[in-house]
Amino acid sequence: MDSPKRLLVGPLNIVVIGGSLAGLMCGIALVHAGHKVTIIEKDDNERQSHMAGVCLGPDAEAYLTSHDRLKNAFSHRSRRVQALNSDETIKIFVNGRRDITSWDTYYFRLRACFDQYVSSFYPSPPHSVDSDGSAIYVCRQQVTDMFPASRSDGGMVLSILDHNSQEVKQTKADLVIGADGPDSFVRSKYLPAVKRQYVGYIAWRGTVPESEVSESTRSIFSRSVTVHMMHRHHCIMYTIPGINGSLEPGERLLNFLWYTNESEESLHDILIDGVDGHRHHNLVPAGRVREGIWNAQVQRAKDVPLPLPFLEVMIKIRGPFIQVITEFCAPKAAFEDGRVLLVGDALSLFRPHTAFSGTQAAFHALRVEEYVGRRITLQEWEEKVIRFSNLHWAQSIWWGKFYQHHMAVALLSGLQYWWYCGTDRMKSWWNGEEPLLRTSSNRVDEYES
Repeated sequence: MDSPKRLLVGPLNIVVIGGSLAGLMCGIALVHAGHKVTIIEKDDNERQSHMAGVCLGPDAEAYLTSHDRLKNAFSHRSRRVQALNSDETIKIFVNGRRDITSWDTYYFRLRACFDQYVSSFYPSPPHSVDSDGSAIYVCRQQVTDMFPASRSDGGMVLSILDHNSQEVKQTKADLVIGADGPDSFVRSKYLPAVKRQYVGYIAWRGTVPESEVSESTRSIFSRSVTVHMMHRHHCIMYTIPGINGSLEPGERLLNFLWYTNESEESLHDILIDGVDGHRHHNLVPAGRVREGIWNAQVQRAKDVPLPLPFLEVMIKIRGPFIQVITEFCAPKAAFEDGRVLLVGDALSLFRPHTAFSGTQAAFHALRVEEYVGRRITLQEWEEKVIRFSNLHWAQSIWWGKFYQHHMAVALLSGLQYWWYCGTDRMKSWWNGEEPLLRTSSNRVDEYES
């Protein structure tokens, strides 16, 4: 096998498998470094939206400072997480800044920066500059196999299925980045035993425009992420951009989530499609949730009861969807002597409570940029991304069990998380670096009166 140093000589021909947030972040950074980048995505350009929220942590801030060529605001800022009690009193749960956007707004912004894709979100994408490499985004194509090229050629050979023509073609790449999500083909090829696992609870989700709720409800949710704690389940609400990324008051969306513990047996009924009757696995999309299932959950909310502001939003959700909470954390991130890398949710899938999936994608993209730019070695790259993922995966388990389980059970996960924290601090101290542990923000901003 050729030395991995050969991989990093001159402008590279790079293939990114997966065209969601992590793949786009890697692609943009590498195009800006002068490389030829082809992103291969099995879905369409315009994918069905679930209006999911994405938290922009400090790594996303650093990434966007370097690579975002659009300057308009695209996130809603919350300065704390507040708890709404059953009697509708409010107390501060934790102080800390969170900048939150929607998946759609973020995706189309990254597409505009990668290949100047025109959308209703960004009708005037930024121009490329002379020092950029080439950026190609192909959709409805799927990598079905890959293997090392001959010794004389180096690199990797990929077999690609075109879903439109059903033809299979081969292409070569100096570097392959697996950013193909939780059900990653790349991970299944190299780490077949690492699969996403159900953690015992699901999220009932949906969005409602601010303009459709009462002024009192809007005022409660407008500035803070809000959580309502119950016995082994909880609700959370936060604000995200509205249609076409609008941040105008009244046009923004309230994003509702209610996490409930559900047995494996109950999932068979909950996940049946309301249109064609097949059983989903990890997500029942909007428009596919059976009316009876959703109505029963609304009645359960009334019986609990949820606080009236949460209940008002839930009742007004028109397109609910259901997310099954799963997790995994892969033990390796580099393969084929550094010619194949695993990033984002393909490497590690967090429970959503920490809201750090997008932060992980940004951290990985920045480290990929350093590796390809020969500022860190392959060994340094893999150690950092694995340590980051292990740390925040353990953090998400601790938080999830704190919300959904008995405290005695949660503390066992807390002990594992704190062990990871100690290891991170020791390694970071030894290397003379900042710890990799992230929180919602290192800054606390006061609300204006």
